[in-house]
Amino acid sequence: MFNTQDRRANFGLLFMRLGLTAVLLIHSLPKLVDGSHAWQSVGTTLSFINIGLPPVFFGCVMLLLETLGAISFVFGYFFRIACTILFVLFCLYFINYFRIGYQTLMLWSLGLAAVFFGLIYVGPGRYAIAVKLEKK
Repeated sequence: MFNTQDRRANFGLLFMRLGLTAVLLIHSLPKLVDGSHAWQSVGTTLSFINIGLPPVFFGCVMLLLETLGAISFVFGYFFRIACTILFVLFCLYFINYFRIGYQTLMLWSLGLAAVFFGLIYVGPGRYAIAVKLEKK
């Protein structure tokens, strides 16, 4: 049913999902747990969006979306929705770093946005818990 090339591709997707989950959780979870001071920092970073929300609330929502997206990567549920949200989030980070001229983080954000955009079309792969449960 699945040849070795399909298994390699699915294992590569699993490896990417777990690696991105680790990076996202290392970035977002400590800030989410630290409380309002860390939320204020993230909200201030993206303050150019000015949608009328206080930076503390906006930062908390962004960190929560990043954490839930990472959890979605592990299990495979809502995978494409999480990739879309993370694509938009990292595009916002890219725009912010472009505005202030911080080239290293600008390129890092653009690279992650490209990865999430590609994962929207590829999907979670065969080795996802959601795929295993749907087959039963």
